[in-house]
Amino acid sequence: MTLFSLLFSLILTLVPVTWALDPPSQPFVDVSDPAALQEATRVLAEEVKLAARPQTYVLIDLAASTILLKGRGVELHRILIESWTTSDQNELVTTFRLRERPPVTRRKIDPSVSPEQDPISLADMPTVYSLQFTPALTITIDSYDYTNLCQLVTYHIRQWWRLLTEWWHVFWAGHAPHATPQLHLTVGVDDAQSLAWMATDGMPLLIRRPVQ
Repeated sequence: MTLFSLLFSLILTLVPVTWALDPPSQPFVDVSDPAALQEATRVLAEEVKLAARPQTYVLIDLAASTILLKGRGVELHRILIESWTTSDQNELVTTFRLRERPPVTRRKIDPSVSPEQDPISLADMPTVYSLQFTPALTITIDSYDYTNLCQLVTYHIRQWWRLLTEWWHVFWAGHAPHATPQLHLTVGVDDAQSLAWMATDGMPLLIRRPVQ
């Protein structure tokens, strides 16, 4: 048995028993692939520390194209990633913490209906936003409604503009990495709002990278 296999087995013995009650949250790992095993071991080692505390945290599994909200190691909510890109996978190897929740645009009050402001709901959450983390990391959440032509066109314009800025950066800076690592995620509209709703200041974040 390789060293990675031993470490992987050891970490699994430390994972809270509640994980056994939640099989869908277990990521598939090819134990015959040393690189995949090493990445899974790294993520599990960090997750064991987070699962030992009474807090929720987020695991972005790029290998499985999913975003998992978890608590005590148990999967609480799952979001499918439709597509993603990143500027530098080598920087995504630590536990990040969210600086602040995304801004919420409150609905305007109609005095003829009610003089009071309705409580913030899921419908008030943004569908396109950026999240800033410590250590430095920017995650851009994008979404669009397939049935809405205007949103579809706007989404592709944003993607083209992002590609143009990336090419401009490469043209002027060569292959130098961004000062802040970038991760761009496209999810469904409802999922984007759900993620914004679940986000809390200081929320921990882990990222499982795909094997290159």
